[in-house]
Amino acid sequence: MRGGLAGGTLLMCAVVLIWGAFLPASKLALAVIDPYWLTLLRYGVAAACFLATLALLEGRRALSCESAAAHAWAFGSAGFAGFSLLAYEGLRLTQPEQGAVILALVPVNIALWQWLSTRHRPHAATLACIAVALFGEALVVSQGEPARLYSGGGALGNALIYLASWCWVAFTLGAQRFAGWSPLRYTALTAALGWLTILLAVVAATATGHSEPPAAAGLREKAAVLLFIVFVVSFAAVLLWNLAVARLGALNASLFGNFAPVVTFLIGAGQGRRPLAVEIAGAALVIGALIANNLVNRRLAWQAGQLRAASLPLR
Repeated sequence: MRGGLAGGTLLMCAVVLIWGAFLPASKLALAVIDPYWLTLLRYGVAAACFLATLALLEGRRALSCESAAAHAWAFGSAGFAGFSLLAYEGLRLTQPEQGAVILALVPVNIALWQWLSTRHRPHAATLACIAVALFGEALVVSQGEPARLYSGGGALGNALIYLASWCWVAFTLGAQRFAGWSPLRYTALTAALGWLTILLAVVAATATGHSEPPAAAGLREKAAVLLFIVFVVSFAAVLLWNLAVARLGALNASLFGNFAPVVTFLIGAGQGRRPLAVEIAGAALVIGALIANNLVNRRLAWQAGQLRAASLPLR
């Protein structure tokens, strides 16, 4: 158990470093390749790697969608096409640090969606955490100037990234429809089908002049960054995440994941961008609220387990 905890912790530390570096690396890549072609390259390679890994670990029969191809395509289109295209279009207009904090709100979005869809109000402590996280997000995005929330290119960029986070919420919750599939199978098949949507988007964007193929010289210039995005972020980090969840549990793994924006802010500082005090305060509020919410959920899960155990008949 102790070895599993230590191993899971090391895995999640690696995942947090990768996630934290994702947006800064993507910002560099977007200087030589646009969001459409970057997404096509990123998930074309990653989907092929996922499918090969799935066939190796679970056999060729796992490559079949059975009767769920339409749903797998829909959630893959949201999670891979919608998320990546919107996030990259937004990143062109805003800072990686702000984007990282926005994407960290996915647990908050999930709680809000479950509240709306089930009409079951979250625990009061969860609502308080949501309010604090949203307030902290407003501080980061506005940099202390409320007008930034609704005007300028930065506001549009942040809004696109926020929409991207909802695409990831749809993909995440979509896994519940595939109870008999492993996380690897769900990821591999939805990524492959979602890539078809990306291909259609690239063809349409290129035909209308909104996108254009990257120059070979630019790809060579950013080769190391592109390799990191394609293989490390899009493929390796997902496998490491699944291994960490298996060892730590989803709640504990998510607790580590909340620290990814810290890595992004540190990278920004290393690149010479000094965050404002209000941005640091806002990011701290968001991360603190997410951690507090994780601990609340852990406590509620423990209490529910105790109640179930107490209700079992004695033998």
